[in-house]
Amino acid sequence: MKRTTFWGRDENDERLVEQIIEGKKTATCTPKCWYDALPEEATEVGEMLEVFSKKGEYMCTIEITKKYEVPFGQIDDETVRGENCVSYEEFRKDHIFAWENDLKREGKELNDHTIIVVEHFRLIK
Repeated sequence: MKRTTFWGRDENDERLVEQIIEGKKTATCTPKCWYDALPEEATEVGEMLEVFSKKGEYMCTIEITKKYEVPFGQIDDETVRGENCVSYEEFRKDHIFAWENDLKREGKELNDHTIIVVEHFRLIK
């Protein structure tokens, strides 16, 4: 079974995993350029992933239920809710904060046309 961790603002920020365990977060997304750069981490619908903390502690298991690509500027309400955001504006602000500087360092731009990979999931245990 594949393993994964979720982004945090620092090495102690596990709030995204906590949201998964609480049933509040049911989707994740990443710029396609980053997703494609790690083909061994790509997922398929029906695949289960063990989720670990940044310190290597097992936290839960999720199952991928839906996966698709979409431009950053065309995120739908299901993804906004799945990312535990209350609005499209909150989703954009959070993801610009998380991605923009790292993409710039790589010579890439984050804009409404940037393709992202969205993965919806359900908590297994």
